[in-house]
Amino acid sequence: GLFRPDEGHIRLELIDSVNTYSYHNIPHLLPCLVAGEEYSSISDNSLFESLEITVPFLLLTFDLEASNPISGYYLHPNGPTKTLLSVELIGKPSRAFDRIIPLVDVSKMQHKKVAVIGLGSGGGFGAVELAKSGVGSFALVDFDRLQVENISRHTCGSDDIGRWKTRAIRDKILQHSSSAVIECYEIDVTDQTELLEAIVDSVDLVFVATDNEMSKYMINEACVSKQVTAVYGGVYERAFAGEVVLVTPDRGGCYACVRHGLANTSGTMSIALGGDYTDEPDIPHEPGLGIDVGFIANLHVRIALSALSEEEIPIFNNPDDQMIIWVNSAKPSDGPLFGTPLSRYFVTVPKVPDCRTCGMIPNIEELDRSDYE
Repeated sequence: GLFRPDEGHIRLELIDSVNTYSYHNIPHLLPCLVAGEEYSSISDNSLFESLEITVPFLLLTFDLEASNPISGYYLHPNGPTKTLLSVELIGKPSRAFDRIIPLVDVSKMQHKKVAVIGLGSGGGFGAVELAKSGVGSFALVDFDRLQVENISRHTCGSDDIGRWKTRAIRDKILQHSSSAVIECYEIDVTDQTELLEAIVDSVDLVFVATDNEMSKYMINEACVSKQVTAVYGGVYERAFAGEVVLVTPDRGGCYACVRHGLANTSGTMSIALGGDYTDEPDIPHEPGLGIDVGFIANLHVRIALSALSEEEIPIFNNPDDQMIIWVNSAKPSDGPLFGTPLSRYFVTVPKVPDCRTCGMIPNIEELDRSDYE
């Protein structure tokens, strides 16, 4: 149990779940007496004398016939009376999903495994939201630690500064889904191609939120090779707009086809995506940036959930669409597409006939990095 004296509350948990929570902020432990309801009527002095306890302790009493079968009390040897506390019993972990069961097939989602590659603003948010939506297993991939500059827009906070982002997000997930199975990989996927392929091969979907095009191309190669669905997210300059791309096996083009199709366009869409989606500390902070990234990250998660659940009504009205562009704030200088704030556009991604990725099944170790850097 966890007792918060300033809130007068006790949280009780099943014994098999207590190790999934972080208790590093707990100052000290209190003894706890568990007894029948008759103990609640015994005077405080009698309890201290009979139990020979000289320190503050908690008393939990049970009445199985009552509507609220557990009562909690805080007793202090120098206090006048027992203090009645509210008690919340955390039962089966599946209770956490009771409110979303009408919307999500949680039993199906619990058997899904997602690799989240890149755990900055977009990826960290995405991993936690996928867990809150019922996804049962994760492979978290990122080689960075959380820095002070990150926390203004990251889902983790100051307590996690200096930690691997993988471990910090793991603990964040377990706060919402205590039964989640989580693997952590502190690696750069561009340097560990065999491990990248193994991770991709072990999951149902790859949630891509990395900060450079080289990593996205290599993830794309692995996903096409292993026939695994991937969802790519990113923001344009200063997060004034962003994109989410869905790549599914044997349908439309791959991520390389997207970038090939945009290579000759003018303005924002022809350049590589910036680091705002991943908390790159060298990029100056701008007011509202976290909110702007959030629009893209929410779309990223929503499209990933649609792909995982294989919804009868797809997220895109046109089944040939694979990409959504969301505009946060107008930037007419980049063309009419970006002239209206809070607008969205769906894009069809045709397969490029001579695409070196989806036009054949490649070996990602044969990639010439200079082509993508």
